[in-house]
This record gives sequence, C-alpha cells and structure tokens, in this order.
Amino acid sequence: MTQPRTFDIGSEEAWDATLNPERVFFTLNQSAQSEIRTFFNTQPVFDNLTSIKPIETIEVQRNELLECTAEADRLEGQLTSGVRMAIVRPVDDLSFEQQLAVPWVLGSLLGDLLAQNKAGDRAYIITDQGGKMEQGARYSQTNQGGSFHTDGVNLKSGYDYFLLSCIAPAAEGGENILLNGFTVFDALQKSSPESLGLLSRELVWEYKGIYKDKFYREPIVKIQAGELIWRYLRNYIEEAAHKTGELLSEETITAMDRLDAVMDTPDIQFRYTLKPGETAIINDKQIFHGRTSFHDAIDAVSLEDFLRSNDRTQTIKRTYSRFWINKQNGVEPRPN
Repeated sequence: MTQPRTFDIGSEEAWDATLNPERVFFTLNQSAQSEIRTFFNTQPVFDNLTSIKPIETIEVQRNELLECTAEADRLEGQLTSGVRMAIVRPVDDLSFEQQLAVPWVLGSLLGDLLAQNKAGDRAYIITDQGGKMEQGARYSQTNQGGSFHTDGVNLKSGYDYFLLSCIAPAAEGGENILLNGFTVFDALQKSSPESLGLLSRELVWEYKGIYKDKFYREPIVKIQAGELIWRYLRNYIEEAAHKTGELLSEETITAMDRLDAVMDTPDIQFRYTLKPGETAIINDKQIFHGRTSFHDAIDAVSLEDFLRSNDRTQTIKRTYSRFWINKQNGVEPRPN
C-alpha cells in the first residue's frame, strides 16, 4: 500500500448515510429523452419482444445520438469525480419494452458492454431462481441479502462501471445498499491499519461463470496510479480458495471480518429502493453495493412470461437488468 490517506466524509470523494439523494439522482435532459424516443421508434426489435436478449441487436453510435452522448459524458463526470454513482430517472413516454432498452443505450455510450456468462450475454437478468450461494449459485440468481461487494470479480481486469436497472421491485425487501470505498478505506485505516496491509496481498479468484476452472490473482484493495481500487465478494474468495486448495490464512480471514464489520455499520450505508425504470450506474472499483433479502409475491411471474402475455396487470418477480462496462479495451482475452 502507499502512504496512509484520509478522506473528508461528505466531500465529493467520501460520503456516508447522510448523503443527500439529490446528489445521486440524474435526469436526462428533454433533448436527450426526445432523441431516445425517436431512435426507439425506428427499432423493430420491440415488436413481439419476449425476452431482454434481442435488445443486444440495437446498434448505438455516439455520432448518431449527439444529445444522448452529451448527457452520457455529463453522467460520466459524476461517476469519476463526484459521488461516483448515479440513479438515472426513467425516460418519459416510453413503452414497457422500450424502457428495457434505456440502460443498453446508456451503457453503450459509456463504453464497451461485456459478456457476463458463458453464453456471452451482455444484457443479464437478475432474479431469484431458487438457488443459494452456499450451494454454488451466483448471488444474482438468489433472493439472499447482505454480501457487500463489487461486481468486478469475475475478470482480472475488473469493470469500470456496473449498471443495474429496475424492471420490477420485490413484494417485500430487496432494498439497495451502497457504500463509498473511500469511506470504507478511511474507517479501516483508523481502526485497523494492519488489515489494509493484509487485504493488499494477492488472493486467488475464479473467472466464475465466465471461464470454467480458470483462476487469476489480485488483491482485495490496491492503489494503482493514484487510484483507489476495490475488488471484493467474500463468498467467491472462499469458494476459489476451496477449489484451488489455497486455503486462506487466519490473518486474512480476520482482515475480511474487519472489512465486513466496517461495511455492516449503518452510519455509512446509503439505502434506496430502485423504482421501475430507474437505473443505478456505479463506479465499480470505488463503490460497494448489496441488498437486503427479498420475497416475491406468490403469484408473481417471470419477465419472459409477462412479455409473452397480453395481461399487463400481472405482477412481475423482482427483476433487474445488469450491464458491465469498461471504458476501453473491454474484452479480456481468455486466460491460458
């Protein structure tokens, strides 16, 4: 690690639970919203849409969406030097199907959209499929809460931005929780500086869900070229250690316990439940996120069943779409 660094809570770098939500919300200007509506009206993909997959065929060119590009550049300023996250309000006067594609457009304008599984899906659905992490399921396919983490753990290069768009909320629970990496760093530096040293040592990670039985090495936290970079999802760390036989040391486990204890502190957690059509965009290297556990309504249906049905009064299971974005050189070569 470099020399100790402190951050002012409440500044643009570090914030806590007192963060004013108005600093987080981002509304596309009317010119950009009008441009999106016009653009979507030319896209045949929305006819008879039965899943989110076909929106990947929408080609987004910055030089053809000038108003949206300008807004994406303004948004990126908030991701890189402001609060480092944003909750983008829905675009007005779109159909349900068209609203599904708004995050695809935003992500495409921010950088390269990455594949999130072996099938190469770049638009990925987060919903409860009945699995549990302790049984090997991906966190995104469970209804479990907790597990504060960054998303950029499946690739050695990580991701610059993590985009999460609410299609339908849960009947109960599922509150989004966001934590500032600078605030976490500062708290650990004050309470347990030795833990930061331990967390800066390289650990083994799995290309989970991307490349079968492939692993890489990276630390949980590092400062690279003056930039604070976090990488953390404890369940995945423990699973990779088990699979490779590289057991975690007691001191590393203790350091992760202390990191978890810091993040479990309500005073530093920004909480908000995304509403349908709202899209959270997060600097994945500097903002942790998690959620509370949730339950769907007994009669809730999947997004796919909803799209196939003519009954728009049905309740959809808690469903989010997720996108991973790198600003450049986004496709990491397959490991040897």
